[in-house]
Amino acid sequence: MSKDTTMLMRKAWLESKARFTAAAIILTLLGISTVLRAPATIAGWERVHRGEQMSYPLYIWLSLPHGFLQFLWIIAAVILGLGGLLREDAAGSSGFSLGLPVSRRRHVLARAAIGAAEAIALGFIPLLLVLILSPLVHRSYPLSQALTFATMFVLAGLVFYAFSFFLSHILQGEYAAPTVGLAAIAAFYIFTKLPRFAFLNVFDAMDGKKVLVGYTFYLGSDFPIVPIVASLGIAAVLILLSINRVNARDF
Repeated sequence: MSKDTTMLMRKAWLESKARFTAAAIILTLLGISTVLRAPATIAGWERVHRGEQMSYPLYIWLSLPHGFLQFLWIIAAVILGLGGLLREDAAGSSGFSLGLPVSRRRHVLARAAIGAAEAIALGFIPLLLVLILSPLVHRSYPLSQALTFATMFVLAGLVFYAFSFFLSHILQGEYAAPTVGLAAIAAFYIFTKLPRFAFLNVFDAMDGKKVLVGYTFYLGSDFPIVPIVASLGIAAVLILLSINRVNARDF
């Protein structure tokens, strides 16, 4: 990696560090609280549903990949996608970045890479905390499941980061990109609940709903390859469109 690329990636990290840290704290608290409230939540559920039992893997799946983690991670991914040369131009600071001896393409790619890495890291935090902290409540969760769920989750979900990243390169205004992005994702979520468009449901790919092994709520050898590849492909296209937008813009 060249010195210029390292410099750009460090710049991107410094610009997004506060947002990443805030999101990491929230998702850390989510992971900790998910484990610590497990006994009471499971017991309460079983009191209401007499004669039925809630397994720990089911509880984790409902609480994280299918529940709060999906909701909070998507918001975090959208926030991480903000920034870039368009925002710097609005703030009057783009002259410094554009004066560096690197291409606009490398500016965009460096920021995209750092943001994607941050989004990926955030997806792993709660599930790894489940793995580490489960013995505190006399439960266990397999390392292979934590890693597989997290990997599947972030790979399928990176399209939301890329979507926000793209919006930050076409919309001006501090709140335009996150507002439009979150509204569009919410509408897309509702849209994919229609039977005719269920094949577009990337949310089910994120939580592995269709590849769970029976009622174990564990993942087996199957993996939602097609939706993940499609999601990553769309994410790549959105990044390329962002590069084209920056190259065509007169700053």
